[in-house]
Amino acid sequence: MANRHAYLDRARDWARGESAVRALVLTGSQARADGSSDEFSDLDLQVITADIKRYIAEDSWLDALGDVWIRFPLRADAPYRLVWFRGGIKVDFQFVEPRQIDLMPPLSDEYQRGYRVIEDKDGLLRDLPPSPRVFPQPPPPTAEDLQAAMNEFWFEAIHVAQFIRRREFWVVKYRDWTMKTNLLRLLEWHAREFGAGSVNTWLLGRRIGAWTDAESMAAIGKIWAGWRAADLWDALLIQLELFGRLSRELARALNYHHEAVTYKEIERYIRRLRREDEAAPFTD
Repeated sequence: MANRHAYLDRARDWARGESAVRALVLTGSQARADGSSDEFSDLDLQVITADIKRYIAEDSWLDALGDVWIRFPLRADAPYRLVWFRGGIKVDFQFVEPRQIDLMPPLSDEYQRGYRVIEDKDGLLRDLPPSPRVFPQPPPPTAEDLQAAMNEFWFEAIHVAQFIRRREFWVVKYRDWTMKTNLLRLLEWHAREFGAGSVNTWLLGRRIGAWTDAESMAAIGKIWAGWRAADLWDALLIQLELFGRLSRELARALNYHHEAVTYKEIERYIRRLRREDEAAPFTD
């Protein structure tokens, strides 16, 4: 399937004109050609060069590719540049040394998902096998991973409940996001543990309706609240129930310890704050 991204030809022409760039490789959804890309998909490019410092010392080279709206990081010593060009076109540049290519095969996880050689001046990638276009499954969480996620979730749950009582809703939203970050981790672990076969949980909750279970998906639609105390309470309690179920099922399946008594005690405390709040004289 031909790639139609507006900046692919520009990037190839730029790479051909840069003597320090020895190869250019397309990865991500554009390389997979599996129907997952759309008009808003970015262009993921690996720039193979032994002179990475040259491209991260300053960003004037981006001017040859188009009008930059914004870039990230800004003046940072990081081996990548994430760039929005005029018109809402995003291109992610990842700088890779040739020796990293020499270490393959086996293909890296990124290349296993899909790759396409756009330019290869030295034949660095000539002998690499084609991508199987599969999503390598990460191992299950360790007991420590699961405990850390549960610990932080319940730590912030107490904060969220108390700040709802205080009517500090901005702080509620801030603390709640940490809860949701850990909830997403459990949703991903749970989907891979209980799913049939290989399950791709993507990134940042993308396509969550396609890989999470129906019960979780029904709850997910109810854990996002507005700026009213009653709505925030409802969303918080549903989130506690969802997280509690996922963590219990994961701990049981993986034969890990689960602090059920402590978490239930925290939940009872939070529900008591909710009841007290309903009887409080102040409003939103």
